Amino acid sequence: MLPGRYIVGPMYKISIAVALLVLFWQDCHAQGSSAQPTFEVASVKPCPPDTPEPPGEHDGTLQLTFPGGRFEADATTVEYLMEWAYDIQRPQHSADPSWIGADRFQIVAKAGGNASEDQLKQMARMLLADRFHLKVHHEPRELNAYVMSLGKTPPKLSPPHDGESCAIHIVPQRIANQTTPIFHIVATRYSLSRLAATFVRHMGTGTALVNQTGLDGDFDFGLDLTTDDSHPNPLDPGVLLAGLRDLGFTVKAQKTVVDFLVIDSLERPSGN
Repeated sequence: MLPGRYIVGPMYKISIAVALLVLFWQDCHAQGSSAQPTFEVASVKPCPPDTPEPPGEHDGTLQLTFPGGRFEADATTVEYLMEWAYDIQRPQHSADPSWIGADRFQIVAKAGGNASEDQLKQMARMLLADRFHLKVHHEPRELNAYVMSLGKTPPKLSPPHDGESCAIHIVPQRIANQTTPIFHIVATRYSLSRLAATFVRHMGTGTALVNQTGLDGDFDFGLDLTTDDSHPNPLDPGVLLAGLRDLGFTVKAQKTVVDFLVIDSLERPSGN
């Protein structure tokens, strides 16, 4: 990981080139134990009621520092932090109590040494358990989902270049004789799981997007979100799924078994 400060989001740095959109983006499953790493210091403060969603949250954004181990979640919800820490999408967890997605908290923490993102996620799980008394268990559950798999031809992916940071950019492109633009996305050092989590946040259908390609690394790639008069919004689920198909994947709506996180107990924190 390059030295410096990164905005990360399904959770890394996101650069947005469209004034109309607050677009994109932004991706281990063990209940915390005393053997897991923890933050050296952490502050958790409730935000005033009706604190708005911070810019970038819907795109899966948190602030981490590599190296240095600083973690900052600005006006975050427990729901949002839990999804990041456990690498799950919104349809993959229970949502009780109701304040899990409404109450916001300012969280600043510091890890000892130069923690990796995976280590910071483990620390965030421990923080949720310690400060919010979060207890969970995992169970397989069948859900309606969009399943992304390999097609007949290799997907249009390239290995990341040395020195690249994980980022995704969107550039609108006007085409002659077309009334709506094409939105061209360029992703660097980006995983398909992060892309799936990002798309799910924007689709808003309550349906998971499951990566069953078997491709778990980071890649460079580009894809187009092609709008038309009947689907002018590039965040339309049909437009997003068509972009994945153009990238070379098969995407089908079907029932599939996923890892589901059940919240057994959760409490508002008391003090810092």
